Amino acid sequence: MKIKSVTIGIPVSDLKKATDWYREILGNPEVIHPAPDVSELSLTSTSWLQLFQVETSDSNPAILRFESNGIVASHELALKYGVQVGEIETVPGFVKYFEFYDPFGNSLSFYELLSE
Repeated sequence: MKIKSVTIGIPVSDLKKATDWYREILGNPEVIHPAPDVSELSLTSTSWLQLFQVETSDSNPAILRFESNGIVASHELALKYGVQVGEIETVPGFVKYFEFYDPFGNSLSFYELLSE
């Protein structure tokens, strides 16, 4: 068996607001609505972010990480949308990253791989 694609689902308490927010933070990806109370955003040709409506949005213990080709620009974008945003951290020779939250309490991160 070989995995052909990946869909990552996260809960949100306001589907429209979440869909709009994620479209802004992820560069306006294609969005489909495959079922009631579900939005899916195309991240790559084989990966999707699925947002699904729940009554309350308690913090999700998982963290969703997105690779960036410009960590400073990604950090500025996260700051622009008023979410709790950490500082850019560096692991010398490996990665720069920062963590932040969506408006629904889900933990997110952008990272940029460093060349040696």
